[in-house]
Amino acid sequence: MTEQEISATDGLPVRSSGAWAEEKLYYLRRYLDIFSVGMKNKWGGRLYYVDMFAGPGRCRIRRSEKELDGSPLIALTEFDFAEYYFFEANPACYQALDARVKKRAPNKLKKVKMIPGDCNDTIDQVNLPSEGLGVAFIDPTGIAPISFETVSRLTDHRQLDLIINFSEGMGIRMNLHQYTETDTNALSRFMGSQRWKARYQQSLTSFDQVCSEIAKEYLANLGTLGYIAVDSDWIPVRTDKNALLYYLLFASKKPKGNDFWRKIKQIGPYGQRELQYS
Repeated sequence: MTEQEISATDGLPVRSSGAWAEEKLYYLRRYLDIFSVGMKNKWGGRLYYVDMFAGPGRCRIRRSEKELDGSPLIALTEFDFAEYYFFEANPACYQALDARVKKRAPNKLKKVKMIPGDCNDTIDQVNLPSEGLGVAFIDPTGIAPISFETVSRLTDHRQLDLIINFSEGMGIRMNLHQYTETDTNALSRFMGSQRWKARYQQSLTSFDQVCSEIAKEYLANLGTLGYIAVDSDWIPVRTDKNALLYYLLFASKKPKGNDFWRKIKQIGPYGQRELQYS
């Protein structure tokens, strides 16, 4: 996002996005819906939402110029969680989101905690609930902005479902070779491991397989944190030219969360139904 991108509706900064942003937000909205309805009576109203890269709260689709609410405002204005935690590192985005929260949901201000700065640095400064049940949306622009250690600290001793943008395309595929040249690199920091290097050096059948194996390694690492995370649950998000941008990964510490995710992904954003294999 550039600071010059201004909303036509409220005069505040917006994030410039591709058409695929609508697809991502479609699945987020569907999961928050089934989650908030299905779990509200089981947790005594102690449901909360965490957005690790909240942005300015609005985005504009580049090709169509269409403006729409981003993830934090979807969660805030369409669902009634007990608490909201919005992390944002960019000062202009933070200020825009803060203004929009105050204007769009003035009756919920006591429920909202705005956290400025890099989430990797501020995660321990926030008293996230150790009780209750939450959803965390982790949607960085690439792999560099988030470390696996941060995900570990976020989820430690918490029941927190995860929806993660796993940037297989721009984040990993286009830069994989350079990551192999050093021991300290963005991919190892993001992954929380370096087993992917051995996979890269093996004679796998294709580069696609290498990238797929890296994604599976990440899921396995989530498993060490107590999560159920399998490759059949990920959702590929592609450009209008069918190039893979990223996977939406899902992970939960309870099978019910995975059941909810599988239900919401059965129908895609354009009404297409997912093929079921027996």
